[in-house]
Amino acid sequence: MVAMIDRGLGQLNRIPALPAFVTPEEILADALPLLDPPSRISVTDAAEQSLRVPIAGRWGAYDRGVAPYTIEPQDISQSRRFKGVIFVGPSQSGKSQMLLSVSAHAVTCAPGPVQLIHMTKTDADAWVEEKLNPAIFNSPRLHERLGRSREDSTFSRKRFKGMRLTIGYPVANQLSSRSQRGVLLTDYDHMPQRLGPKDAPEDSPFGMALRRIKTFLSRGFVFVESTPAFPVDEDKFRAASLLEPHLMPATTGGIVNLYNQGTRGRWYWECPDCENLFEPTFERLDYNRDLDPADAGDAAAMVCPHCGSVIPHRHKAELNRHAATSHGGWLHEGRAVDEETGARRLVRIDDPELRNAPFASYAFNGAAAAFSSWASLVERYESARRSFEVDGDDQDFAGVHYTEIGVPYRRSSLEDEDALTLETLREHALQIEKGIAPSWTRFITVMVDVQGNRFEVMAMAWGAEGERVALERYAIHQPPDDAPSAKGDDGRYRAIDPGRYAEDATVLSELADRVYPVDGADWGLMPIAVVIDFNGPKGWSDNAEKFWRQQARAGRGGRFYLSIGRPGFNQRDRVWHEAPDRASRGKKARGIRLLNMAVDRLKDSVVAALGRLDTPIGAQHIPSWMGAEHVSEHLAEARGEKGWALKKGVQRNEGLDHSVQALALAEHLGVNRVNWEAPPAWCLAGLLNPNAVRLDRANDAASAHERSEPRMPRKINFLRR
Repeated sequence: MVAMIDRGLGQLNRIPALPAFVTPEEILADALPLLDPPSRISVTDAAEQSLRVPIAGRWGAYDRGVAPYTIEPQDISQSRRFKGVIFVGPSQSGKSQMLLSVSAHAVTCAPGPVQLIHMTKTDADAWVEEKLNPAIFNSPRLHERLGRSREDSTFSRKRFKGMRLTIGYPVANQLSSRSQRGVLLTDYDHMPQRLGPKDAPEDSPFGMALRRIKTFLSRGFVFVESTPAFPVDEDKFRAASLLEPHLMPATTGGIVNLYNQGTRGRWYWECPDCENLFEPTFERLDYNRDLDPADAGDAAAMVCPHCGSVIPHRHKAELNRHAATSHGGWLHEGRAVDEETGARRLVRIDDPELRNAPFASYAFNGAAAAFSSWASLVERYESARRSFEVDGDDQDFAGVHYTEIGVPYRRSSLEDEDALTLETLREHALQIEKGIAPSWTRFITVMVDVQGNRFEVMAMAWGAEGERVALERYAIHQPPDDAPSAKGDDGRYRAIDPGRYAEDATVLSELADRVYPVDGADWGLMPIAVVIDFNGPKGWSDNAEKFWRQQARAGRGGRFYLSIGRPGFNQRDRVWHEAPDRASRGKKARGIRLLNMAVDRLKDSVVAALGRLDTPIGAQHIPSWMGAEHVSEHLAEARGEKGWALKKGVQRNEGLDHSVQALALAEHLGVNRVNWEAPPAWCLAGLLNPNAVRLDRANDAASAHERSEPRMPRKINFLRR
């Protein structure tokens, strides 16, 4: 330590001494390794020599036997025959570890600029902090080559002796004007698929990456890995055939389409009994679908398609290692066709008869993944499948295909023989009288769709297990008598104008007090709640808020909800109830909350419920009294890639919107979590239900007893999330 004198600050202590001078000999000795030619060893060999990985809470040497299926893809990245490697597979299968292995090879064996592109800047920073930095500091051979300057190790750049590793994210300027020997793209399907200005996008991330490696000629490479995240493109769908046995269905974007452009490699096992090769896929897992998901998963086993041999899960790791060292492993489509079978032959990556393609591509099924069990895979699949069958929302089911199995998801088309039609719905209509609830009714909801000159109203009866049916459907055209300009000079009422006159909304207050007789019983039910569309003509949102506050001041705020639709299939939830943003700074409105609806996901559920013609569980019945015009409103939209939209030439869809509102309200109240053997009070049949009203005459709403107590407790034991 030395002391220094500063005129302004006085004596400064604890100033570290300057480092010793470095001699020219030391500088030369440090630089000489950079003159060494690239080491002629594979990526996997380099990883075993230089890379340390976390193993059960400690850092140990990289072991190729843990995930043998990663050996060929990462090694082939150094091939001068292919310009790129594409790897499609499930999450937690070792995909991202390959990027570290390839990077370690570039640092220690083949110095040159390499760029890694993550999904977003936030994800890139997290990857550096949680994966890359620990790997470098726990791997002595990597750490000794890392520069010691502060600028040599940042979140966006790592400078090693003789090479530079750049970490970026998918924007055009990150993949422009730079020459790279290697570009690594991780989680490709979660990147923007077109980069550059929206009005004039430049190219895909993969296309721009290929341009970055041109100056390195045959030594340049692009490595892409991802779970699939795009659905099957029905317009381009083509099933695998004998001539294209490894073809994956074309998707609406992403890595699957890149895979189809390559050599199309698949991972094969050798059957321990018949010694024939087969691809271990989820479809070849055998289990009892009638058991609970967890029990079904525990008994899952792989079945050889050639001899029927049953292979328990405990043999999976052994079969993977055997495939990498002996028979089986990665087989790609060849050019030759077997004359006897007419099928294209499958060959190794180094076979002269390999399919002529610019990229080496691999598709790996989650059934063979090292870090997931068949029990958990089957449990996740069956839980999601059964949930889809009940509520029609396939979000989780699609996610299992993408992240657990590693294949694109193809949704069942509604344009097949089982597609819903107006005639089908009317043929299976429930025979009930308009305004009379079926005997199985447990609670009632009322929905209001707001138009420029009217309120469209529907009431719906709900039974056990999500069964439901519309009770009435009508429009309110006439404003209340005390509304401004309700009557003109000629004594006729004007049309409802909800955007201009807040007073017009008062006609909705009586909807919560209507009594719907339960068929054949001496009691009826009032609505548990009324849900009103918050969207509408200009000015309506403010008037809707005024109406709700009036009801809240009267102690009826819990009887009315304001709903707002949120389009898209990737909303955070199906339904959530929270205060809206009412200011540019994102402040929440006080005292009011909106029932947010993931409308596209809920429409999936509604259409599925309409199609349950053979079971009451989760079914939405069409009532016999409903006319064809209103029935057709339930079929007014078609499902597209980005969401549901009106069919060509169709104008009215209020019936579908009402059904979505009803389902959203019921789910918010907790209908999916009710134990129907011991339901809460609001789901009871009879006068113990807090919404029940005694009738003097069955099926006669006019004979309802007037209640002296509050019609609805302000706090009811809803099964909220």
